[in-house]
Amino acid sequence: MYASVLDTAWSHGAVTVADTLHDDTVAGMAERILRDAPARFALLGTSMGGYVALEVARQAPGRVAGLALVSTSARADSNEQLAARRKQSQLVEQGHFDELVDAAFRGVVAERNESDPGLLQAWRSMAATVGPDRFLRQQTATMGRSDSLDILAGVACPTFVVHGAEDRLIPVAAGEEIAAAVPGATLRLIAEAGHFLLLERPAEAAAVVDEFLRAVW
Repeated sequence: MYASVLDTAWSHGAVTVADTLHDDTVAGMAERILRDAPARFALLGTSMGGYVALEVARQAPGRVAGLALVSTSARADSNEQLAARRKQSQLVEQGHFDELVDAAFRGVVAERNESDPGLLQAWRSMAATVGPDRFLRQQTATMGRSDSLDILAGVACPTFVVHGAEDRLIPVAAGEEIAAAVPGATLRLIAEAGHFLLLERPAEAAAVVDEFLRAVW
């Protein structure tokens, strides 16, 4: 997921990719990050990682020097979203993980990128690394997460909200809502990109990460 931006991030200092594979709550994922992280750090979270990043900001706002929220939402799941996740989990429990991964691909990229074999292979590879058991754990965490709208007005660190202009999984409006609520937040919409924007538009993603970290440090 982060291959396109790691070199840029490393140019600003040491980098850690957080572990979100071993906890079945978003709060637990955030606690693990805080146990492993330095006293003060910049934090970037994508999609579910954005939910976790907001929970980190809730638990330890003074330790977060900068916050980047990519392809994410501050809202808890709607009833419709919860029903869809339950259906996905049932399919995985019935042994259809690989079929679910392929079926989900269209939703994570912009329509123009549906036929990109490199993106599909990257998606499959990432999913295989997670695997069905960890996927189910992450689904449980995502479904049980808290709504984070209440903390946005209190976020005091430099904050970037980055969203693919053609995101069909989490609409642009979700990113715009976060950016409007966080004081002084910077909103960056990436053209010709969907939910998978870090790999769909790698050069643009790296440029935004560089801008973000320069604003922090």
